Amino acid sequence: MEEWTESKRIYEGRIFNVRVGQARLADGVTAPREMVEHPGGVGIVPLSGERVVLIRQYRIAVGDTVLEIPAGKLEPGEDPAERARIELAEETGYRAGRIVPIGAIYASVGYTSEKIHLFLASGLEFVGQNLEFDERIELVELTLAQLRAQLKNHELEDAKTVVAVQRLLDYLDPQTPR
Repeated sequence: MEEWTESKRIYEGRIFNVRVGQARLADGVTAPREMVEHPGGVGIVPLSGERVVLIRQYRIAVGDTVLEIPAGKLEPGEDPAERARIELAEETGYRAGRIVPIGAIYASVGYTSEKIHLFLASGLEFVGQNLEFDERIELVELTLAQLRAQLKNHELEDAKTVVAVQRLLDYLDPQTPR
């Protein structure tokens, strides 16, 4: 186990904070550490029959347009399932009749505390997108067969999307234990 011996928040932002300092390792050695503090988020796989609704948007951090599941940042203390419903409606325009948790993942354990709670959404009803002022999102519907092919061919590059799509396919597989 590691514990901070000294740390300082050197940046506070709208999405995340940055902390740097020294940590004592389990064997007593002190080592420098840097981390991105993030309140966590949600990712949603919207399923409508045999089709999944994804979003495509430009991501400046990678300098490319990325195909991904709808997602959003949690506010401290917020219920992940409620945030999932909100983000689904805002980004895709769909309201879910049912939200099912499919686990959580850490975005990147080496430098950030971000934990993403994943959900399946079904019973979709289109109510219209309600995008944030800075969101430019295109909806993309793919069949389950197309998603399987994209996974097989390593075409999906967003990690949360890869994991969530695989969990969707596992969920739909009658052989998968629950």
